Amino acid sequence: MTPPAIPAAPPATATATGTDTLTALRARLDAADAALLDAIRTRLDICLRIGEYKRLHQVPMMQPHRIAQVHANAARYAADHGIDPAFLRTLYDTIITETCRLEDEWIASGGTPAHASAHASGGTSAHASAHASAHASAPAHGAVS
Repeated sequence: MTPPAIPAAPPATATATGTDTLTALRARLDAADAALLDAIRTRLDICLRIGEYKRLHQVPMMQPHRIAQVHANAARYAADHGIDPAFLRTLYDTIITETCRLEDEWIASGGTPAHASAHASGGTSAHASAHASAHASAPAHGAVS
């Protein structure tokens, strides 16, 4: 089943030239990108706090039920807003893989801030690799892990 198309945006209001409109639209896009990046940074920070909680309370790192809940929330959002659910699943797989890597590093380091340099390196933890492997065989649409 093909997901519904994203509704067309309202027509841009032309200013003096088409370039002015394109410039204004790109400025709005840049602002949206900045907000998206800030939201991702906030999410990563929250995940490190969760990693600290797990470390202190000996909670297992892997929480498949939580990953499934995040994917289900994204699938509902996709359905409600006419966004391709496969796109959001792929996006969340990427985000979840990174947050698992950061949580693994945080827990393994005993909660030291050394994660910042490892985070910049783009390495992959065993947990993040396991998460990616678990999803490699999953269907792209519908089912959540």
